[in-house]
Amino acid sequence: MSKTFLLEPEIIAATENVMPDLNSDLIKAKNFLKQQSAATGDSLYDHLVDMVQKILTHKPPDVVDNFEQFSWEVKEEKMRPNFDLLNDVYLTPPQLELMRKMDDMFKLVASKSQKMEEAGEEEQELDLEEESTKPRISDVIDHNYYFRQCGYGLPESECYALYIALNMLTIKEPVATVRFFGKIFGTNADYYVAETDLTIEELDRRIREFDMKDMPGEGEGEGQPEEPDNEAEQRKEILGEGEEREPKTKELMPPKLPPLPVSTWTPEPPIPVERPGQGVNKKVYWVCTSLGAPWVCLPDITPQHVRVARLNVRVMTGDLDAEILSFPPFEGTERHFLRAQIARIAAATSISPQGFYTFGSGEEEEDVDMEEAGDMNYNLNPFYQGHTIKDLVDPSLGYWVHHGRHILPQGRTIWWNPRAEMMDEGEEEEDENLPLVEPETGPALFSTVSGDAAVCGAPAWSAHVSTTLVSSRALALVRSKLWPGAVAYANDGKRSECLYVGWGLKTQMPNFSPLQLPRPQTEYIIGPEVMEMADPTFADEEAYRIAHLPPPPPQELPGEGEGFPEEEEEEED
Repeated sequence: MSKTFLLEPEIIAATENVMPDLNSDLIKAKNFLKQQSAATGDSLYDHLVDMVQKILTHKPPDVVDNFEQFSWEVKEEKMRPNFDLLNDVYLTPPQLELMRKMDDMFKLVASKSQKMEEAGEEEQELDLEEESTKPRISDVIDHNYYFRQCGYGLPESECYALYIALNMLTIKEPVATVRFFGKIFGTNADYYVAETDLTIEELDRRIREFDMKDMPGEGEGEGQPEEPDNEAEQRKEILGEGEEREPKTKELMPPKLPPLPVSTWTPEPPIPVERPGQGVNKKVYWVCTSLGAPWVCLPDITPQHVRVARLNVRVMTGDLDAEILSFPPFEGTERHFLRAQIARIAAATSISPQGFYTFGSGEEEEDVDMEEAGDMNYNLNPFYQGHTIKDLVDPSLGYWVHHGRHILPQGRTIWWNPRAEMMDEGEEEEDENLPLVEPETGPALFSTVSGDAAVCGAPAWSAHVSTTLVSSRALALVRSKLWPGAVAYANDGKRSECLYVGWGLKTQMPNFSPLQLPRPQTEYIIGPEVMEMADPTFADEEAYRIAHLPPPPPQELPGEGEGFPEEEEEEED
């Protein structure tokens, strides 16, 4: 038994007078673990490294209980072919970036609300005094609840994130009111659209920029006609009298040619753009392709944008800088086309129950001329008491009115007279020679929905009831057939809202065909001078030559005694 204790390393080292070395022991152990197997060529050291890396990467639960299974999986992965690497590559899920943006958005809104709670009583009193100037956000969550009762709307999680995104818009941008307009689908991404009113300061700034674009710069064009005279004087100073001493070469006179034709076509005067805060540019729209992404302001549109958008049928792509390839050509990118489509949808589908909106405070509503109220502001009617559900779902739709301004064929909400523009320019022509232009008119503001044109032989709107089980919970829903995806709801109280969720396409008639290219214009008037004729034959040419031969000279009769003297003269010669 005493010999067994002599085998311990300490006793052996003491007997041999050798101290233990940790580095040498580690090297020996590592070399032992790195011994390769004759069958697979792998080593235990590499196998353990792969197992530890796999465990730390995946972090599975109960590693000790499933250690053998992990060892088997590591060996199995090494035996796979080299081209099977898909499971080994980590791909970031697309939802991760979206969640990071939404996290930043939530933190921004939460930080502002936290500052409001931590503010003192004095600051809170100041905030209560300035509450009228704070941005007003439409209650998207409340309205979405009613839309979902009717079978429309957005999912609850998406709606809550949208509400936070609208709050972020009020924090970062100078807006006074915010309303969720709708969602427009695209091939690559969808657009969330927010309808806003700018603050007074921001609106004044944009109006000044708009007015500065139309004002010509001072001093433009002055001095330009004098440049050729100055150059001529400088040449005379350089050349001096030597220019007159040079021999003058005779210039050949060019042949006289008929005058070039002058075009009599005159382009139509450009239709002026409605200034910010008026007409089709009264509202400002912001879009984003994902909740949490920054909102992008859409530019103001021109009448030409609206007129060309009516002739084109195009689906959005989700890229605001995408090129618009169409005929007639559209001047702008997808952001301009999207803004034009939003203006058309808002003008045709913005409806509400009769009396829900009114001009002013509601006391002088009857004194307002509806024809002259094309660009007047309207507000919620404080005296609105609502209508019954039976009246709101009546097939005649006499209790629903348009509160969106109608866009004329000219591309504006207020008609612009080109004849007045010609007269203002001071043309020399008399008023009788100016072309007569008939003014364009459209339905007045707050006109009933029943007057809309039919779509494919059916009414433009259809009314439904959300439920027939509980009448106290019932809602009236109205859908548009002209713009599929546009809906509006109202209850028997003071709640109503409209929403659009669709592709941004108008209902087309069957067998739709795009606008064709115009036929090429004739270069000149076709007449006998330019008509082609058949070449004449040889017989025709001979007949023409004989017919146009000169007549033979008449034969002269000799007089008495005139011939003999001539003969004598010839003989004498």
